[in-house]
Amino acid sequence: MFATSLRCLRCGRTEPVEPSAYICPHCGPGVTTADPGIFDVQYDYAAAASAFLSSFSSRRRDIFRFLPLLPLEEAGNVLPVGDTPLVAAPRLAARLGLKALYLKDETRNPTRCLKDRATAIAMTIAQTNGYQDLYCASAGNAAISLAGFCAHQGLTCHAFVPRIASPTRLDWLYRYGAQVHVSQGDYDQAYQEAEEAGAQAGWYSRNCAFNPYLVEGKKTVAFEIAEQLDWQTPDLVVAPVGDGCTLGATGKGFRELRMLGQIERLPRLLGVQAEELQPVVRRYHRQMSSVATLESGETVAASIAVRRPRNYLRLRAELEASHGTVLAVPDSEMLEAQRLLSQEAGIIAEVTSAATLAGLLRLAASQDLSGQRAVLIITGGRLDSNL
Repeated sequence: MFATSLRCLRCGRTEPVEPSAYICPHCGPGVTTADPGIFDVQYDYAAAASAFLSSFSSRRRDIFRFLPLLPLEEAGNVLPVGDTPLVAAPRLAARLGLKALYLKDETRNPTRCLKDRATAIAMTIAQTNGYQDLYCASAGNAAISLAGFCAHQGLTCHAFVPRIASPTRLDWLYRYGAQVHVSQGDYDQAYQEAEEAGAQAGWYSRNCAFNPYLVEGKKTVAFEIAEQLDWQTPDLVVAPVGDGCTLGATGKGFRELRMLGQIERLPRLLGVQAEELQPVVRRYHRQMSSVATLESGETVAASIAVRRPRNYLRLRAELEASHGTVLAVPDSEMLEAQRLLSQEAGIIAEVTSAATLAGLLRLAASQDLSGQRAVLIITGGRLDSNL
């Protein structure tokens, strides 16, 4: 394994790579006035370079072909994840004035969402270290992902969901046999309840915002995008933003490729939040100074309905490195973008995923995107019955 240490994104301290590592013991969870002490996995890139670059010619097509830049000793015995298609969307490209637009279709993963990339890492570590119970807090997709993978391996999934979790997503959880805990509050309250229960019971955490190893699975989406574009870096990569893990991980993946000489430049990252609930947008653009300031709005984009983004420091660093930005769009524009994705690109995307197209349409209204190539990360395709 080429992972060498864990570095806290808040205080800069380092800790050893070990299965029990979670958040920085010096900074803590930061639940009141400060950001949590999120760890970032560090690697010996010089030692890993040859093995990692040869992975692109491997016959193996799941995320474990990227093992040299994953915090694992060996591949896990889990459902196959990754190698999802990059779909050209010429009609939408013409609408936006782009040279090309591609959709990274993560709905092709085992439980139909990008979350499976993180779950594969969690399951592998849990299995290696003898855990029988895993837990997470989720508006639906992460919990469904964990439940599906646990069902495959005969492990127990404890899913903590907000009060407004949709019947459709609850049904998925029950079908997989998950132990479902419905909070009386929102996602952030469910997250706190999950952390308390998990710590007390000694379960393994699949909470991507705190578990430092899980974003390493998510970053493989960047490796695949670059490979599928023959190493010609796109100008823009767009993802929805809740806790900030997905876009932050994507940025790290592209940075690692540039560090190893596989690409020459970074794509500009664009994060999209709901106008009704946009703590990352407000903070990044200095409209909100404190992590303790909570948003009170509601959005139909359940997967990004996060009031206290726990991976903000990671995301901010990747946005700055790529000269990227974040913006917010109203629910009405996400719903219209969802319609356009299905009728002009043949992709059934959930509202959260459609936020990517809505955000790119908003950006195109203020900037000339002609001649550029963009990638939308379609993080999930699970439609709720009430939408």
